[in-house]
Amino acid sequence: MSNAFTAYRDENGSPLVRQSIVGFLDILGFSQVSTSCRTLEDSQAVLDKIAAAIDESRKHVRDYFAESDHARQPWSLKFFSDNLVLGLPIDHGDANTDSAIEFVLRCTQRYQLSMALRGYFVRGALTQGPLCLTDEIIFGSALVESYQLESKASIVPRVVLTEPLQQLVSQASDRAGSAAALKSLICRDVDGWWFVNYLQVAATPRGVEWEVIRRHKESILDSLSRTTRHDVLPKYGWACRYHNVFCHWHRNAPGYADAYRIDRADEHSSIHCLGDSGAAAAV
Repeated sequence: MSNAFTAYRDENGSPLVRQSIVGFLDILGFSQVSTSCRTLEDSQAVLDKIAAAIDESRKHVRDYFAESDHARQPWSLKFFSDNLVLGLPIDHGDANTDSAIEFVLRCTQRYQLSMALRGYFVRGALTQGPLCLTDEIIFGSALVESYQLESKASIVPRVVLTEPLQQLVSQASDRAGSAAALKSLICRDVDGWWFVNYLQVAATPRGVEWEVIRRHKESILDSLSRTTRHDVLPKYGWACRYHNVFCHWHRNAPGYADAYRIDRADEHSSIHCLGDSGAAAAV
């Protein structure tokens, strides 16, 4: 589990700033949901639903990594309101950095997908830089950068990567034996931003878990049906596009059916995995 004490404290227990991979994530439309409740009872019902989704998603991520090799190095995870901050130090060389990058990407993937399946779409940003993340304090320029990216570049329900971090992913995938697996963790969007390919969690060694994709489709459509603001609708439109692109990538996989798609003609979108030749040409 998260070990903030050893990750961001020195031998005397004092807070310590360390070079880290940093993530800042939040829930799309959280403020709208919070202010739309007319009664105390409505507010409590919404709070109960959101709290349950966050608790279940957090447990899902922590349980998955409890026995993981990636979790053996100290890392820190902190929730406040609808926000999640994740920090993992990378000041012990290339091997440590490669492992940290994969850990953070997979952690982000699983949290994002778990929340989406529960009706809450996540946006955010990942970067690298100085960070201190303990139970008492969050400090560092990397946190500020990831927060600014989340609010200005994410916009739609995606978790974007800074260019230096994307380069670290490319370097790590070149060094790692599982280069293809690492490269499938991020995609390049039509506007040039790289983002976490969270639906890739459903593409397991045993095949695509199409039931997960079906639930993801239903969650998007349900969110669209409940959205009354024109400035929010395009954000779920992006989720539709990403969903269909994933279906297009895996259209030849066993079990695929057109019914898993959302009825939009955007499979040939300019979203590329890191390992795609088209993505390499576009960079």
